[in-house]
Amino acid sequence: MERRYVLNSWSKEEVRAVTRYEWARGVSGTEIHNRLVEVYGPGVMSTQMVRRWCRTFSGRHTESWTDAHGHYRCKYQEGG
Repeated sequence: MERRYVLNSWSKEEVRAVTRYEWARGVSGTEIHNRLVEVYGPGVMSTQMVRRWCRTFSGRHTESWTDAHGHYRCKYQEGG
C-alpha cells in the first residue's frame, strides 16, 4: 500500500512551483488543485486560483515571487 502524507506547512512560492510543474506536464487546473489538496490539505489554494496561475503560465510569464510587502511580482520574457 502506498504511503501518503499531508504537509502542514508550505509557502506560496512552493505551491506556485508545484502548480507550474504540473501545468508544464499538461495537467488540467482542476486536477492540479486535486493533487495540491491531497498533499497540502484543503486550505492550500482554491481551484479558481490554480486556474488563474495556469493562465498566467500560458503567457510569457517566466518567474514569480512575493516581495517583502507581500505583493506578487513576476518577470516576463522579452520578444515573442
